[in-house]
Amino acid sequence: MAIRPRVVLRFATNEKELLVSGMLGGGSELAGKAAVVDVPVGKGHVVLFANNPMWRHQTHGSFSLLFNAILHYDNLGVGRSEPARSRAPAADEEIEQ
Repeated sequence: MAIRPRVVLRFATNEKELLVSGMLGGGSELAGKAAVVDVPVGKGHVVLFANNPMWRHQTHGSFSLLFNAILHYDNLGVGRSEPARSRAPAADEEIEQ
């Protein structure tokens, strides 16, 4: 059984809560959707961002999400339960068919 992707952060579920000031087009499409997703791949992780946290006009909070993922790369699996691993039969055990 493979470990499934985990949604780390979601956009607000109410479209009116997404905008603090300025303009927002298509807010209903963002409402309740994943903003940051952690996907285990092999022995590592891929962190997917809905926005571009390295773009020059992003907020400081976006930079913090990116730096947190970089600084804590070795602890991204915290809080996940280990998948059940199937044990291979030993050489002296019979395989039931």
